[in-house]
Parts: sequence; structure tokens; C-alpha cells
Amino acid sequence: MEYKVEHDSMGEVRVPADKYWGAQTERSHENFLIGVGLETMPREITRAFGYLKKAAAIANNSLKPEKMTNEKLAAIEKACDEVISGNLNNHFPLVVWQTGSGTQSNMNANEVIANKANEIAGTKLCHPNDDINMSQSSNDTFPTALHISAVCVIEDKLIPAIDSLIQTFIRLEKENEGIVKSGRTHLQDAVPISFDQEISGWRSSLERDKEMLISSLPYLKQLALGGTAVGTGLNAPKGFDEKVAMAVSKLTKKDFITAPNKYHALNSKDELVFSHGAIKALACDMMKIANDVRWLASGPRNGLGEIHIPENEPGSSIMPGKVNPT
Repeated sequence: MEYKVEHDSMGEVRVPADKYWGAQTERSHENFLIGVGLETMPREITRAFGYLKKAAAIANNSLKPEKMTNEKLAAIEKACDEVISGNLNNHFPLVVWQTGSGTQSNMNANEVIANKANEIAGTKLCHPNDDINMSQSSNDTFPTALHISAVCVIEDKLIPAIDSLIQTFIRLEKENEGIVKSGRTHLQDAVPISFDQEISGWRSSLERDKEMLISSLPYLKQLALGGTAVGTGLNAPKGFDEKVAMAVSKLTKKDFITAPNKYHALNSKDELVFSHGAIKALACDMMKIANDVRWLASGPRNGLGEIHIPENEPGSSIMPGKVNPT
């Protein structure tokens, strides 16, 4: 393997020549071998860094054009687009195990975007810290990346998946309307219930989970970016926080705003914990529904056997014909 020599405040570091990352990324890559290839920083976070770094460059160009020149902005925007698209995922090797505040992931983004921007420009135009990290700190970029990635995944993937399952249950309610069966408590026969009523309970659980998830989004849409190191906004120009939030909103097509209190935004993760609670509620309901379906489909001869689910694959290496629910 061929190497290039990169430099940081601690000296020289050898980095694979075909990678865009630099010295600080390489140090973390070597120091935290645990989880390599298994617990890579989620690509949703990588993509969020692409959004926020592009937004920061746009805001800096507006507020400090003498430092963030149009030439730099054009190269940085193109490099960030490569990050957002996922084309540079192989240049983000770090795992979730790092030193505090996500410094190494922030520097990974800074180094990759700077080197890619320089390649695009055809000259050494951008510096990881002075340009890509301008008006920022790891302490406000990583919380911002967490919020951006969470909102994008919840709105673009999780809620549509919930909606799809809700529609399936609505269809099943109609197909099974009026079919009476035994209701059960403690797995013992209780009183009659119709199957569509039972399914409506599953549907209602998902609808409530969706409502709770949506209620967490306004808090996740408040961004720490602009607070810099400790929340004071040191080294960020006045108005940067609002402009960068507007730029993130335009890029992601989501209504992000700047957090009203940056001290809170940097030192508390309660918005993520609140949203995580809603996701846990959804997970619990999904487990309950899955277990209900397994019970109702148990058998085929000595179980409840009230419903039939597709036979997708063999369920035993010793018992021919046995099928497990999948």
C-alpha cells in the first residue's frame, strides 16, 4: 500500500495515499481498533455532516466573503455534494468509539471535504480547520449532525414505514370485519371479540406511536450550530446561527431552526432521549404485535391456529415439514 504524509499539531502521520482523510482521522482510526468494519459511524451521520458543512460554507460566504470566497465555496459545495450522495463513504472509516464530543468525526468530515475540494479546484485552496470548520466547533457540529440525521431518518424512512403498516391493518380490518373469535386474558379464554376489533388495536398503537414521534420532531429541528465551543458563539460571526439553519433547511427541505439557547443545545441531549423514548414505544408495540401474530398462528395442530401466515422457509434441521414464522 502506498502512503502519503499528513501533518497535525502532534506531528506527521502516514495515511493511505488513496484516501481523502488526514492526520486526525488516521490517529483515531489507529487508536480505536474496536468495532472497525462492524460499528462504523452511521452513514446517516456522515450524510448529515455533508449537509451541515455545505450550509456552513454558504453562511460564511454570506457573512465573511473575504475569507470564504466564491472560489472556495464552489469547491466546497461540490465536495459536500459527494459526501451527501454517499460517493465518499469509503473515506469515512471511523467507528462510534472515539474521544468525547465527536471531534474525530468532525475532523474526518473537515479533512475529506478539504482534500476533495482541493482536488476539484486543482490547487491547495481549502484548509480543514480554517475553511471547512470555519465558525464551527466539534461541540456544535456533532449535536447538529445527530439532529439532522434523526429528523431525516424519522421523516423519510420511519414514518412512511409506519404508515405502510397502518394501511395494511386497515385493509385487514375490512377483510375480517365481523369474524367473531375468543378474546383472551392471561392466555385463557375470556369473552368474544371480533378479529377486526383485535386488529384495530394494533393499528391504533401504531397511530399513537406515530403521533409521539411527530411530537418529538420540533425539538430535534432546533440546531446547535453557531454555539461553537461552549455555547457563546466564539469565532462565529453575528447571525451565523440563523443563516446556517436556513441553509440546512433549504438543503434538506426540512424546517430546521437555530436553537434558542446554545448552552442547552451543547450540553443536553434531552431532545434525542425524548425521541428515542417514542421509538422505544414503537419497538415495544411492534414486539407485542409480532408475538400476538405468533400466538394466533401457532400450531398447526396443537396451537391456537386461528390465523395462517405464509410458509417462507423450513423451521427445523431434524423435523421435516416444520415451519417457523418469519
